[in-house]
Amino acid sequence: MTRNSSAAKVAIITGGASGIGLASAQRLAAGGYHVLLWDKDGDKAIAAAKSLASAEGVAVDLGDTAAVKAAAAAALLTHGVIDAVVASGGISGNGRAFAEVDEAFFDAMMNVHVRGHFFLLQALLPGLKEGASIVLVSSIYARIGVKTMPHYAAAKGALLALTKALATELGPKGIRVNAVTPGLIRTPMTEASSRGSDAFFSDREAILPLRRLTTTDEVAASICFLLSDDANGLTGQAISPSSGEVMAD
Repeated sequence: MTRNSSAAKVAIITGGASGIGLASAQRLAAGGYHVLLWDKDGDKAIAAAKSLASAEGVAVDLGDTAAVKAAAAAALLTHGVIDAVVASGGISGNGRAFAEVDEAFFDAMMNVHVRGHFFLLQALLPGLKEGASIVLVSSIYARIGVKTMPHYAAAKGALLALTKALATELGPKGIRVNAVTPGLIRTPMTEASSRGSDAFFSDREAILPLRRLTTTDEVAASICFLLSDDANGLTGQAISPSSGEVMAD
């Protein structure tokens, strides 16, 4: 199936019902994309889609590989060509010391962040044509040392490695693959992890060069830049909207 040249570009965003995913969806929809909001909370995704110019909400659990593949197949059947993928879906790391991370917790972290996105992109490959762009949402914890988050750092680090591997393999097909590594931002997930503690966020702000947290919209702006033609020379890269917590060499 091919898309009519007059049809809108199509973007799939995991974790699209809130946070970075929703902020990215808002920007892409405003720019003329038809956006598929994938989220484990299907009702929330459907409600969010109604607020956008052209969007649909889809219930997908990234931890369920069969469900991910089925949703990808449905998207290809309906739309044929996928122009952009934002892999922003994830679950909270919930600070836990290395010795306290059990197998079930580790597996859940890897299944959602890594396995789910790996097989999503694999399933979408027939619909990713020349000019398509992928952005994986990693974390500064994949780039700097951090205590009580080894499981989360390992999962997000795997996404950085996947970014480079796919950029190398898919580049000859005209498909770009990049990543963002945000610092701490206020989202429903981090609010829940911090139990609404303002001190949790203000303490981090105090050590940042910009003395403030990056916003979800600022992270979304970085994502949408990487998806755009303005970034056509970039692939296999990771940029860090983190208010200066991570700086390039």
